Amino acid sequence: MANGMIETLKRRLGLQLLEYEIPGHANSIKYSLGGMTASSFGILLLSGILLAQFYVPDPERANTSVHYLMDQVYLGWFLRGVHFWAGEVLTVTMVLHLIRVFCTASYKNPREVNWLLGVALLLMMVNLLFTGTVIKWDQEAYEALAHFLWVAGQLGFVGLPLTEKFAQGVPLLSRIYMAHISLLPIVTLLLLGLHLFYVKYHQLSPQPGPSGGTGKRIKFTQHMAYLQRAGAGIFFLICLLALLISPPLGDKPVLGMEITKPPWQFVWIYALENLWVPSLIAAPLVILMGLVSVPFVDRGPETYWKRRPLAMLVLLGTILIFAGLILWGEVTTMTHSM
Repeated sequence: MANGMIETLKRRLGLQLLEYEIPGHANSIKYSLGGMTASSFGILLLSGILLAQFYVPDPERANTSVHYLMDQVYLGWFLRGVHFWAGEVLTVTMVLHLIRVFCTASYKNPREVNWLLGVALLLMMVNLLFTGTVIKWDQEAYEALAHFLWVAGQLGFVGLPLTEKFAQGVPLLSRIYMAHISLLPIVTLLLLGLHLFYVKYHQLSPQPGPSGGTGKRIKFTQHMAYLQRAGAGIFFLICLLALLISPPLGDKPVLGMEITKPPWQFVWIYALENLWVPSLIAAPLVILMGLVSVPFVDRGPETYWKRRPLAMLVLLGTILIFAGLILWGEVTTMTHSM
């Protein structure tokens, strides 16, 4: 009887539509990195909703409200730790997912549009990480915003909506906070929905190599169960990190000073900025154009990484450049002032 009720409920909800077959290699870590990234994003959303109840988006009270959360609210330190470490884990799984997609050439025909959606999602995540850094409003946040405002100022009319002049009387910090909790998450969710739709529409890309796509098939519900276990593992890791390592938080900023370095996700551009200040504008544009051009430049039919030496050389070189810039940024000191 219980089984009959479950089957009836599945029909009413249309859950039987999830019983379609997908390649068996979907149930592997490297092909589940996108799902892990989505799990981290879900944790970010839920923890962010709770954090928003205690945050005051005013320059005079923002930093104090975060300290109050950390020191006075029951388990507030843990909640903020979960939010912070979810962002860190998301960064790692997102980059690994990008590398996997590139290595397996999953951006090729007919999946070019989904690659572009992935690039747009990457851009949204970078903006979420940046605005999240700013709204804690300590010295690191103030200096990050100063660099951002310099870029906006160089863009002239295009950058005007990103400056304090656009809505005089409204603190820029409040606008950044609203972007962080509303505009950026909404756009990200829409892009994520489209991204998942095209994964379903074009189906999971076949596993490159001698075996091709001739492996076993599994039900999508089996993959969902695998992703649930992976998501639980991600959540456990995030909670463990939140318990063991407190996220950085300084006091209210001292205006006019530059003494900090950005988070590791942005320290590479800090190193480039020391060489040439306009790198703040040029480097992101070059990277974005490079990512967008990938499916249009590499249009050959080959997907196996061993038979794509030039593409693998480009990938390896990019990884080494970023790793070198991050390490250099960690040890170098600022040679100029905004």
